[in-house]
Amino acid sequence: MKISENNKEGRIAAVCILVLSAVYISLIWNNNVWMDEAFTASLVYTDLPGVITRSMADTLPPLYNILLWLITRLLGYNIQAMKLCSVIPMILTLVLGGGPVRRRHGLRASLLFMLCVTFMPLMLYFGVEIRMYSLGFFFATGSFIYAYEAAKTSSVKDHVLFCIFSTLAGYSHHFAFVTAGFAYLYLLLHYIFFDRKRIKNWFLCLLGTFILYLPCLLVTIRQFMRVTGYFSMPDIDLHTFIQYCIYPYVVGVAAASFVCALLMAAAIALFIRDAAVKRRWDTESLYAVFCAGTYYGVLLFGTLVCALMKANIFVDRYLFFGAGLLWLFASSVMSKDGRRFYAAVAAIVFIGICSYMVGYRMEYGNRADEEISFLRDNMAEGDVLFCIGGHEEMENCIPFYTYLDKDAADLEFVYPLEEAVKTAGDRGTVLWIAVLDGYDLSDGDGDILEKYGLKPEKAADFDFDRYKCALYKVAVTSFVKK
Repeated sequence: MKISENNKEGRIAAVCILVLSAVYISLIWNNNVWMDEAFTASLVYTDLPGVITRSMADTLPPLYNILLWLITRLLGYNIQAMKLCSVIPMILTLVLGGGPVRRRHGLRASLLFMLCVTFMPLMLYFGVEIRMYSLGFFFATGSFIYAYEAAKTSSVKDHVLFCIFSTLAGYSHHFAFVTAGFAYLYLLLHYIFFDRKRIKNWFLCLLGTFILYLPCLLVTIRQFMRVTGYFSMPDIDLHTFIQYCIYPYVVGVAAASFVCALLMAAAIALFIRDAAVKRRWDTESLYAVFCAGTYYGVLLFGTLVCALMKANIFVDRYLFFGAGLLWLFASSVMSKDGRRFYAAVAAIVFIGICSYMVGYRMEYGNRADEEISFLRDNMAEGDVLFCIGGHEEMENCIPFYTYLDKDAADLEFVYPLEEAVKTAGDRGTVLWIAVLDGYDLSDGDGDILEKYGLKPEKAADFDFDRYKCALYKVAVTSFVKK
């Protein structure tokens, strides 16, 4: 009878995984990318040795880039394949919810967790973004799940899986590794307080992770020694810190954000009440505290590192790796009885409707079809690109769109403008100037164009993802030094 019940629960979990996977996949059928996505997608537009070389010159670990390269070789170099590469780790996280989470915490907790992993703030956004965040999320969440399994079972298999998930979190993102570090801290405290005779297992896991992570660690140390900041990360003042605190509850719809925060507050209040009734501190309570607190532990760690390094290397999206643990905590607490469970389901359904609407607008609000067609039909081999008012954004996005069509010529970004003029002049090709919305040619180097007697001609208006820009054509048929 028990086996039959387990099979029934397994089938329910499997159906939930399939339906929620379809939700993620429904958001990948567009061609909008923003700067970071274009940067990552362009990084894999080469052979495997080139991907590794470029990854080593970046500030982040290489695992996602290698996986992205592999999937584009299997499915083609297109945006849908790249977005699918990010969706897969979220689907695998759902599998964790339907597997070890269900077996350990029960079907109700499993269903709540899977719903949260799909519909809570940040999930649908980072779950389809062409970046390594979903991969780090999967491994960091898995690290915590198997840390608890290791604590409860003391089996070799669970300790090995914990070690592997933790290590791969480090190969995905530095702050995914920091998140996994809190799983190590939980397991250490578990052994100290509840199972001291098996504490050697913790040291063996630590040794295994150190050995496996050592190659990545050496690269990471070099990266952190040379970093002085990354793009436009804001300084962490009090206002920013508070924003980061509420970040995992902001849906984009005020009412849904309120319900989201209320759900978490209810889970915390109920946990405290349950603990008071139980009057016993055990590893389950310790684990719940770590699930609820790791997000904020990573926030404090990142803030402290920035203060010590006197360089801002931390931003809100690096907190995403701990967001799943918040909802694992809430799911466990809200599944304790039927009233809590159904109240949580109702809240998540409302939040989910709002989250999906926001995600759908972000993914399908505007498309880059016209931009891609224009680049294919108008760019020639050797053409040069320069940008005004957003070098990094257009430098990454516009050339990337030329990579998507095999009939389009690659477009090279050259900086500064005088060097771009010289390059186009020496080649006898066209110089294209992208002017981001809110700027004009006079904000950049219009006088340089006058210096060489060049007159820009408005060619097109681009509107894709979060960007609007005007594209100007400068016919530089020959370069005469003046």
